[in-house]
Amino acid sequence: MAKIFAPITSLLISVTLLLLGHGLQSTLIPLASRAYQFSDLLIGLAASAYFSGFVLGGIITPHVVVRAGHIRGFAVMVSSMSAAALLHPMVTEAHAWILFRFITGFCVSGLYLIIESWLNEFADNTNRGIVMSAYIIVNYAAFTTGQLMVTLARPEGFYLFAIASIIISVAVMPVAMTKSAQPAPIAIVKLDLRRVFKTSQAAIISAFLIGVVLGSHLTFAPIYAVEKGYNPLTQAPVFAAMLGLGGIISQWPLGRFSDRMDRRIVLLVISILGGIASVSITLLHDVPFYQFLILGAVIGALTQPAYSLAAAHGYDNAKESGYVRMAAGLLVSYGLGSAIGPSATSVLMRYFGPDALFLFPTVLLATLSIYLVIRIRQKDPVRDSQKEDFDLAATAAALGVVSPEVFSEEDRFVVVPDEWEPSDDGASEKAETEAENGEEVLPGEEAKPQETAIGADDNNPDAKDETIADTAGKDSQV
Repeated sequence: MAKIFAPITSLLISVTLLLLGHGLQSTLIPLASRAYQFSDLLIGLAASAYFSGFVLGGIITPHVVVRAGHIRGFAVMVSSMSAAALLHPMVTEAHAWILFRFITGFCVSGLYLIIESWLNEFADNTNRGIVMSAYIIVNYAAFTTGQLMVTLARPEGFYLFAIASIIISVAVMPVAMTKSAQPAPIAIVKLDLRRVFKTSQAAIISAFLIGVVLGSHLTFAPIYAVEKGYNPLTQAPVFAAMLGLGGIISQWPLGRFSDRMDRRIVLLVISILGGIASVSITLLHDVPFYQFLILGAVIGALTQPAYSLAAAHGYDNAKESGYVRMAAGLLVSYGLGSAIGPSATSVLMRYFGPDALFLFPTVLLATLSIYLVIRIRQKDPVRDSQKEDFDLAATAAALGVVSPEVFSEEDRFVVVPDEWEPSDDGASEKAETEAENGEEVLPGEEAKPQETAIGADDNNPDAKDETIADTAGKDSQV
């Protein structure tokens, strides 16, 4: 175990710090926005800007990494995210915050991408599950702890924003000081939404609708608690964290249960129950806080894992189209839904009050349930022999793209140049020696990148739509 985690300890430490700061901001921003009397519409637009930046960051960041390398790319993203955190209390204007949230979303996406590609450099098919699952667990735990840190001070003050900025800034130190070699330049994956939609309509549509629901919850949950009469300093952040905690607890059991039956049925059941729980919370008035928290955790337990089940179903059907392309389609679909959700919810809350936060998702979950019933009747389930076991890393809604398994050189979508050789310690030592002698060593020169073709013609495996640099034959992300 120590041998597995020793090379990635610095990365996991950085992840912990980043997600502490990110989780703190995710709950702090809505509460501070309300304290500054921003309208629900502007709060929703800021959240939508975050998710829009996230999707765009996943597309652009690979080019930054190819140009500058993983460590430099990581440092740029961390610095920009830290600066954006500090700008919030300095420029307390709603439209400026929309821009700051866009920058934050872009940087978070880039950091996820860089970290996950780096982790894949140290993972193979024998240890990948434990490495990536440990990453996801750290991710969730740090994010939830960050949300609870909002209780330390008033949200409209400078203190919490400064704490978030400091934590994020310190996150660059473990990576900058690591002795681990950088992986080859990151993969640039060509999106093919039409193909992935044809491969698994249920997965893509489910990811989109679930993105609308979860994007709304993440943005307005603390505000909803305040509107229900609970303390904005000590209780609202806890309610927001409970939604996520419920999802953490239920995701793995539901995923493993879906291995034994049609995943669409499991998704259908939790969608129906999630809608019932969402209506129930709107009926609560002046109840003890612990009852409010319990129902919030139940809603999180029934809605948060929905993306994971949709992703798993998509991978079950992605044998012919490729895991990475499916992962890219799921991320974009989920990201677009998440960008639409907060803005749409803010408009509805303006006309129907705070309960629209849970009544609107109820309508979406009911729509998803009807659609799933139709699909179940139209299309036979995937055979058990063809299903992939539920993979916490590949399906977690941590907004990263991780395919169920690493690439192999035998994959028909992977093309390996004749001159490519995996990096080894000798190559790293040679690079260090050349650097000491004054010879310039460019990023990625230590190990020449593997060329992969994503989107190759099904009838001609040698043909390719786009050539990309993969992480030394490992997994990739949009």
